[in-house]
Amino acid sequence: MKQQKDWRTISVLPCISITDALSFWQTLGFDITYTQTRPYQYGVVERNGHALHFAGRKGMDITNNLSTCLVIVPAIDMVYQTFTQKLKEKLGSVPRSGVPRISQMKPGATRFTLTDVSGNAVIFINDGKQDQETWEKAENKDQSPLQRAIAVAIRFRDYKRDEKAAAATLDAALRKAENESQTDIAEALTIRIDLAISMNDLPRAAALIKSAKDFDLVLPEAYYVP
Repeated sequence: MKQQKDWRTISVLPCISITDALSFWQTLGFDITYTQTRPYQYGVVERNGHALHFAGRKGMDITNNLSTCLVIVPAIDMVYQTFTQKLKEKLGSVPRSGVPRISQMKPGATRFTLTDVSGNAVIFINDGKQDQETWEKAENKDQSPLQRAIAVAIRFRDYKRDEKAAAATLDAALRKAENESQTDIAEALTIRIDLAISMNDLPRAAALIKSAKDFDLVLPEAYYVP
């Protein structure tokens, strides 16, 4: 009897232009392993034996694309460094808002989201227990109110892709942060500034940057607001 093969699941992400979609991922170090434009657009990119599939979709709104997938990697820091470097080489800067963009990944973080030229949110996650521990930190009651708010905001931002909820959580906590440590306030402000820039709320980002200076917070280059 012929042995039945294991099931395989292939997620197919939408795109307006298969050429543009594959070219973008090729810039990040992926190999184009298949492409066709007729009778419909379809293509595949691969890296380290793992593939992303794309299919053309007419009339799609890339700013309202909810498609996503997860990519588990063994060394998230190296992947993030590679992607940001290649994006900067191609675009002149690391995009934090708009399409495409890449989320800011803080030291010790276990995931980041890369939104490609078609608006697909591809979430890269570090393999191991640390990612689960970061999720569970929001439920730890042995923290100050601001520390817990930071953990909850990270859960909203990185795991639920809900930047508005993350921002609202930090705004509420920062208004009541009189008895919190400056270290925790600085961390909360840093995350909140990143959220404002990601949501293209530049006036809010500028106001937060001004507040951050009161805590002698050294801001990354990505937080520059023209």
